[in-house]
Amino acid sequence: MLEALARTRLLAFDKTGTLTSGRAHVVGIESDGAGTDEVLARAAGLERYSEHGFGHAITTAAAVCGLDPVVTGDVRILPGRGIRGNADGKAVVAGNGALMSELGWSVAPALSEHGRSLEADGYSVIYIGWGEQVRAALALDDSVLPEARSTVEALRSRGLHVLLLSGDLAHATQRVAVAAGIQDAQSGLSPEAKRAALRQLRQRYNLVAMVGDGLNDGPVLADADIGIAVGSATDLARETAALVLPRDALWMLPWVVDVARAVRMTILTNLMWAFGYNCIAVTLAMLGWLQPVLAAAVMAGSSIIVVLNSLRLERLPDPIPSAAPDQSAAVESAPAMHTSSLPIIAG
Repeated sequence: MLEALARTRLLAFDKTGTLTSGRAHVVGIESDGAGTDEVLARAAGLERYSEHGFGHAITTAAAVCGLDPVVTGDVRILPGRGIRGNADGKAVVAGNGALMSELGWSVAPALSEHGRSLEADGYSVIYIGWGEQVRAALALDDSVLPEARSTVEALRSRGLHVLLLSGDLAHATQRVAVAAGIQDAQSGLSPEAKRAALRQLRQRYNLVAMVGDGLNDGPVLADADIGIAVGSATDLARETAALVLPRDALWMLPWVVDVARAVRMTILTNLMWAFGYNCIAVTLAMLGWLQPVLAAAVMAGSSIIVVLNSLRLERLPDPIPSAAPDQSAAVESAPAMHTSSLPIIAG
């Protein structure tokens, strides 16, 4: 794994929970006739089965309002799109607009327009529906990690091309990309689309690394040459990743790259010394210029040199947390929430 990481030229990031805190919160809700409490209770009944950060945000918002999640059965996760189940004999769905269009569920024009407005402002929007009709749109926000920008800059200074692959919509993805200093971002990708993107990038960069944390990232991490999971990753992401960073330690990633490159250089140096020594020693022995006793002594000395060269790795500096960058850039990139028609639920 270290040898491959040392040679990789591209590192792709997932967005939610990787470059962001993963602790999203519901900032507003717009409904089409349904009560706010009913919307949250039905949404929480679904999302409590989800490991995604948005699911946790919705269940937390319901708990803050003192609501009990509606009992929901036959729950199925739809990776990259949402979640669905059955409650009170009706199908209940929470997901993005593409999922609602795929199901053919009707959306009121005013609700659809409001959802598009929120998405244009850079917020993540989850639609909630039951009875084959979309009833509400929930706006969620997730802050960018303070160390995200410095980490990306450190990786770029090491010659790595940094890419953002997200299943979120373009405006929300671009908002995080700008705050983290990433120039290349792709949005609206399903897990399979992320895998396809990595396969295409592999043709250009040969080796690609992927950093993620969520349940949806498991197949992508497994498909990458080097899968890297953050410490808060789900069990599936941990199992499929080749490397797991400690919790809240995204800043360690540049140091890991440095260690990988140092280990690879040490291995190459040892191999060059070993092959060079043997070629010279064998040649001298064949010419009769190297006595057996002297050859044995030189061989022992060669082994000592290899060991000492390897021990130089212990002199590598310990990882030091990156200084948190000025948050003004991230704050400026975050659009202000217009709450004239959105009652605040939690924040």
